[in-house]
Amino acid sequence: MIKVLYDIEQLLSAKGKETGICRVSLEVLKELNQRPGYEVYPLVTIKDKGAAEYLKNKGLENLVDRTVYLPYLKKTTKCYNWRQKIKSALLMRCFGERYKQEIDKYDEYVSIFSPISDIVYDSHVHTKIFVHDLIPIKFPEFTSAKFAEKYKKWMANLRADEVFCISHSTRMDFFAERPDYDERKVKVVYLAADAKFKPTSSPDIREKYGIKTKKYFLAVSELTERKNFEHLVKAFLRFLDNSKTEDISLAIIGVKRAGYEALNRLVAEQKSYQDKIVLTGFVADEDMAALYSQAEVFIYPSLYEGFGLPVLEAMQCGTAVVCSDNSSLPEVGGEAVQYISGHDEAETARVLSELYYNDTLKEKLQIQGLEQAKYFSWKRSVDEIFK
Repeated sequence: MIKVLYDIEQLLSAKGKETGICRVSLEVLKELNQRPGYEVYPLVTIKDKGAAEYLKNKGLENLVDRTVYLPYLKKTTKCYNWRQKIKSALLMRCFGERYKQEIDKYDEYVSIFSPISDIVYDSHVHTKIFVHDLIPIKFPEFTSAKFAEKYKKWMANLRADEVFCISHSTRMDFFAERPDYDERKVKVVYLAADAKFKPTSSPDIREKYGIKTKKYFLAVSELTERKNFEHLVKAFLRFLDNSKTEDISLAIIGVKRAGYEALNRLVAEQKSYQDKIVLTGFVADEDMAALYSQAEVFIYPSLYEGFGLPVLEAMQCGTAVVCSDNSSLPEVGGEAVQYISGHDEAETARVLSELYYNDTLKEKLQIQGLEQAKYFSWKRSVDEIFK
């Protein structure tokens, strides 16, 4: 039996509202928990974060009694100023040997996002870590200077036995930052969409989220500058002005992050079309499949991605997809989506108009998207991680 110590700290921080990396962490954990020959031991470093309740809520009751608590372990990874370095050194001295003995009881250590402590690296356990993107390094303007510097140090200190990049695009970016890394240790593992994302009908879903028109375009992601939703709103307004149609809205689903204020101001300024642009905030998973499925078109104008999970979720729900042609997105969409530059509002408006009026093209993309989505599965991903 292979014993896997699995870091769930990031999951607990999500407080049940998993998006992006946290969604990946949960899906890999669920799939691994079903795998014969493996025993999963969730790792937490803060005792009062509600690990037992979280695992029960996610149908992972069997992992509650296996949860491993190693306080201060994460603090040994924080070495970004002299105070943290001194504290980390003291913690290593106090807990290092004891924690190594505990960690040596396991065969593998998995982190879906968080940096790995030197205590873990210096033990005998086989280490595996995901690299989702290098955006804080490639595009520091999309994050804080402090986080960009921290992320760069994470990458510099990374020495896992296996590194899993979530696209070939991310793998190329990784080697641009770490040309010294052994290529044999760095692999591509694609993400997948949960099986609950499938064509779904729900007559009341529009009313529930304040969508007043019969038809709607949909966008889903965190509301940050990089997701390029201001561009989308401006392109949608062009579409409305050009088409003069009144039976369609733009619904944007996502939690508010840094940069949300500019988008909110832009929407507030559109007095004539304010009821045609809906910012829903966070939407629970149980409603997402219906929102994807009933949208006329799903649009993802992101300026850069490590993977682009919402594109896959939309295709799996049978919705026609429009997305940017940069970074990893062509790997996810293949030939099943309509691509845009993400910089030309007239182009985006034209594509929206084309799909709004051309049912044949829209249906073609729907069929192709469903086929493309079959290429991705969590079973296949976990097979790659634990083969």
